[in-house]
Amino acid sequence: MSDARACTVVRDRTERIGGALVRHGPVSDRAYLVKPSPDPAADVAVLERLASEHGYGKLFAKITADAFEQFRSADFAVEARVPLADRDGELLFCSRFVDSARAHGADRSHLEQVLAECAVANTHAQVDDTSVPPPTASLQAGVNLADTSDIDDIARLYAGVFESYPFDIDDPRFIAEAMREGTVFAVMREGERLAAAASAEIDVSTASCEMTDFATVPDQRGRGLASSLLCALEAESAARGCATAYTIARASSASMNVVFARRGYGFGGTLVNNTGICGRVESMNVWYRSLHPGDRG
Repeated sequence: MSDARACTVVRDRTERIGGALVRHGPVSDRAYLVKPSPDPAADVAVLERLASEHGYGKLFAKITADAFEQFRSADFAVEARVPLADRDGELLFCSRFVDSARAHGADRSHLEQVLAECAVANTHAQVDDTSVPPPTASLQAGVNLADTSDIDDIARLYAGVFESYPFDIDDPRFIAEAMREGTVFAVMREGERLAAAASAEIDVSTASCEMTDFATVPDQRGRGLASSLLCALEAESAARGCATAYTIARASSASMNVVFARRGYGFGGTLVNNTGICGRVESMNVWYRSLHPGDRG
């Protein structure tokens, strides 16, 4: 996710409950099953309990298709799909709206216009590195994969860019833990200043990765930095065994959606009123593509 304005970060909670990883809280007003347990029925029960205890307006889950029957029987519906490139099956993003009013997205005409711009960009998509504009001369040596020496700067960048975010990306401890668990961060610097960052959250169990946390300082926006970061993260993720890349992008952000459309990502669906970011709950678009050479979304 990306595109934001400077302010103090607030956040939802990330917890392990049973065998599942769940994010929930008031920022997104939802309970989100990030990584399921082996028991889909138990996962549904966890989401329902959290919604009952905290009054959340939406239950949301990212699961593989073979687990969906239990969710379907609990009145979840699929909002987006990501085909998995190296196996039969797909990732499903499914939801149940506790607050029925939340199921209706706002600004429909604008969101449709964003998708229309993406459709044009996608028809001209190229996925080789030559399609990515080079960084401006003032940016230090292009993209680098981050290490522990970059953690504090990454946290400061996210704290300054995002008004609100559904988890703790302004906390150096959170970023350090993410790195230890295999998330890849990529950065671009202008002199000593961090100009842009993004990450790839790798899921070994599905050989997939989520391209996320794109942020650029305001005076460097519009210079193709997100495209350069994405290209580097794709290459590194593929080298680590990922066959499928996907993202969850703010549906209202034409610039970020077009970045993925231009890289040959296919449109997987819209998550309605899903994520608390930049001070409000917004709808999100899912985009995906294969990382196998020669494949396109």
